Formats: sequence, structure tokens, C-alpha cells
Amino acid sequence: MANEDSTLTSPHCSGKKKRSLTPFLALFMKKLCHLAFIALLAIPCAAAEKKAALELHNWSGELNVPDPVAVTVDPQGLVYVSATTRRKVADLDIREHSMWIADDVSLTSVEEKEAFLKRELAPGKLRQPRGGLKDHNKDGSIDWKDLTVHSERIYQLRDTDNDGTADKITTFAEGFNSVVTGIAAGILYHDGWVYVTVAPDLVRLRDTNDDGVADEREIVAHGFGMHIAYAGHDMHGPRIGPDGRIYWSIGDKGVNVTSKEGVKWFYPHEGCVLRCEPDGSGFEVFAHGLRNIQEVAFDDFGNLFGVDNDADMPGERERFVYITERSDSGWRCGHQYQKSDSRWMRDGIWKPAHAAQPLFITPPLANYSNGPAGFIHEPGTAFGDSLRGHFILNQFPSGQMNAFQIEPSGASFVMKNDRVIHSGIMGIGLAFTPQGSLIMADCSGGYPLDEIGHIWTADDPTAQNSPERQETAKLLNSPLDASHLSNRDQRIRLAAQFQIVKKGDFAALHAVAADKKAKQLARIHAIWGLGQGLRAKKIEASTLTALLTDTDPEILTQVAKNAQ
Repeated sequence: MANEDSTLTSPHCSGKKKRSLTPFLALFMKKLCHLAFIALLAIPCAAAEKKAALELHNWSGELNVPDPVAVTVDPQGLVYVSATTRRKVADLDIREHSMWIADDVSLTSVEEKEAFLKRELAPGKLRQPRGGLKDHNKDGSIDWKDLTVHSERIYQLRDTDNDGTADKITTFAEGFNSVVTGIAAGILYHDGWVYVTVAPDLVRLRDTNDDGVADEREIVAHGFGMHIAYAGHDMHGPRIGPDGRIYWSIGDKGVNVTSKEGVKWFYPHEGCVLRCEPDGSGFEVFAHGLRNIQEVAFDDFGNLFGVDNDADMPGERERFVYITERSDSGWRCGHQYQKSDSRWMRDGIWKPAHAAQPLFITPPLANYSNGPAGFIHEPGTAFGDSLRGHFILNQFPSGQMNAFQIEPSGASFVMKNDRVIHSGIMGIGLAFTPQGSLIMADCSGGYPLDEIGHIWTADDPTAQNSPERQETAKLLNSPLDASHLSNRDQRIRLAAQFQIVKKGDFAALHAVAADKKAKQLARIHAIWGLGQGLRAKKIEASTLTALLTDTDPEILTQVAKNAQ
């Protein structure tokens, strides 16, 4: 059961412009919270243990951010937002075109999907608007050309006067409007590039002259989304993995990708978690058989988790999933239309492990959530102590944010300490700022496109100016070395690992990895860095396999994962 003690309900007027608290009111509220905290000290112990509520701030201020979907932040605090204009308007929803279902489930490539749309939406064939499909280009015909009118957009927001609220917005990139372009549903800043998941492509963008507009654009990987399927079953949530690869997810619109090395990855009827090197090489389907995970999150040891949306069938629930390499969670897009007669329902594939399930699947850890959207792991110095090491999940329809922890249980994990930490804002994508607050996209109260949106920060007011958070923000913009591999914050450890790899100092990484007196997490990051070197052919496999004499089971596990 969720613990409501830490809930903070904030005003949210859908479709109306929101303003930050006035300085006087903000000061008054801060004083009031301080007095309330002092009063708690006189209350019996059980009440005094209540967690601090999150404090919300409309970081985008007076700026309008039209229909945002996801958000990312660079080390300098620049915020990048992916936003949609195409949802159900040009990226169609099969529920509004149900006569196409039989054809749609048979599609196996992006090229087949484009040919199908151009055939079914040939000029003169459709007489009236249907769902969101209309004569958008005003040429007197409802046809496939209307699918090319609306473009997805990427925005950059800046706080130029450092007052804690954005005051400048630029269109960082647009022109995502082919017949088969989906929704720009995920975004990630990494090493100077902004990665955007916008099916059929993973794209990366770069601004080389700091004018807030991308002047370089590359397709990193192509071949995603061959089904029309349900709106929202898009490519989502790119994250930088601890092994230096980009990880992201796609709903059950499918994958048919030929990698840069010529390897074909063919999973056309299921959702997947994907990964590749930052330049697009080494593409792989990491896990499959998922329905529609929005964002994925790594714990400190590189274990990957997500919360998968359910199929809206009677009695079925969303699923908290431990995502392991090459795992199959059992979902196929055809289950959606078979409903209760599907194997998904008859065999109880959606449930945690039980004897009647097929043995080929990796079952969920728990049935959990309602409309999971943004998902992230607290990195070590964000928020305050009450949320240290927690996973944070936004549930879009309810506007509810939950936090929970996990602990090992045999070869798997169990969830514990699940509780509500905020409600009132339908947040979607999540990211942490360098200063340790949580930033989230808010498309103003629902799915309909109304060209209104906001970017909020959520934070623990008791820890906003803590020395450790200030130190983390400083280090994220500093040169780092092997001593930082043991930092409390996962972001610093990763940044140090990546900097050492970029320098090619694999001797320094090996020294830490082999040092049995070093902190365990420092050794693990060193092993991940050596794995990067092995994939780049900078070191020999023996550099890693020599560590297989270690007595720490976690070290052995990490070596086995990275010595392939």
C-alpha cells in the first residue's frame, strides 16, 4: 500500500498558464514549513518519522513549452525538451482506424508501413475525416500527404540570469515529419549530443556554436515502428548505460533493424529494450517481449528495470519488470486484439511467476502502478536522505508520483517501501538537474494536443543547498580521475569512468579493478570502463578475465558481463 504521508498536492489548472510563487509567498511558505518541522519534534516518534514532502517549482515560468513529452539536462543546466505535434494527428492510432487492424498486424518493416499508408490514403480514397486524420494541408483531399504537415520539435530552455527559472526558449530542431515519423517521445543529452527517439529513427543532434539551434544531425539507427498500433507505443526514454552504451525502449510497434555491421535484428511484433554505442555501432536488441515501457532505469550495479503498461484487459495490471539481457517478457502485438482469449491472459503471462506460465518468459517482479510514464533512479546525492537510492515513477493518468526501493531476493529482486511522494501534476519524462532536483515535462493535464505545456522541478526543500549537492554540480563540470570512481553519486562515477576511457588510460582502470581494498562500486566502474575498452579493441580480453580469480561474487558477475 502506498504511504500518503509525503504527498504534496499542487494546484494544476489544465490549459491555463501557471506562475511561480511570488517571493513573499515563497518566503512565507518556507517559514511555515520551518515552523511545522519544529512542531513535529514535539510529536511522538512515529509521526516525527514522516518524510519531507517535495516542493514544486514551475521552472519554465512564463515560457510556454507546447505539448512536451520528455526532458533531459546537460551538465551546465541547459534543458532539452522533446515535444509532439503528431500524436494521433499524423502518427495515427489504430483504434481510430480499426478496419486496418488485420493489415497492420501483418506489417514487418517501416517500408511496408509507408507503402500501406500511401495505398490506403491515396488521394480521393478517403471522403471524410476519421479520428485525428484530416485535410491538414488544405488541398481539398484527405490523403497520405496530410501525414507530412506536422513536425515533431525539440526545444532548448535556458535560465540566463540564474534565478532558478527559465527565461529563454529556442527551437533546437524540427523537420521530423515523414509519412512514417512517430512521436519524439524520448530525449537524452550525452557527451555533447542530444539523442532523440523519433521512430523510425534514433537521431542525435549537436549545436556547435551555442546559439540554441542544432546544426548537426545524424541518424544513429533506423528501422523502428512498423505498426500503426496504439498511440503512445513509441520509442522512449534513452539513458546512458553504465557500460557507455545508449539504452532505450520501444513499444510494440516493433523493430526491424540492420546494424552498421550488417547484422539483422528482427522483432517486428513486440516491444523491446535496445542499445548501441553512442555513434550507432554495435546495435543490439537487449530484451524483447515487452508491451510499452516508457523509460528504463539502472541501479548502482547496472541492473535494469522498468514499469510496463498493461493492455487494458479485465483484471490485468501493469508490471514492474527486471530487464535482463536477451530476456523475453512474452508480449506480442496480436495479443491486444485477441483480448481475453490471448495467451497473455490464458497463461497469466502478465502475472508474477507462477507454475502455469510458459517457461520461455521472464515474468514480472510485481503487478504495479497505473499508467507508468517517467521512471528514474536517484543517483546518490539528489533530493535528500529520505529518497536516497529510490526509484521514482510518474503515473500519468492520476498525476501521482511514487518512490520505492528494491532489495536482492535470490537471483532477482523485491520491491519495498513503496509510497506516494507527490500528486497533482501529470508529469511524463523525468531527469535530474546537476543541482540534484528532479525535472519533469508536463503537457498540461492530459493527452489532447493544445500547444500548452510546462517544465517543473520537484525537490526536497530540506536538502536543496546541501554541500554534497553543490559539490556534485561542481564536479559534473570538472576534470575527473580514478579517485572519483568511488564518489557517492552515480553521475560522477560514470563521468569519471567515461573521461578515463576517452583518455585511453586503461592501466588506471585496471589498477582500480584489481585492487581488492578499493570500494566495490569503484571496482565495478573500472570493470565497466575496461569493457568499453574491450569493445573498442583497445585492450585484450585477458585484461578482464584475469580478474576472475576474485572472491567477490559481484566482481565476478561484472567481469563475466563485460568480458564477452
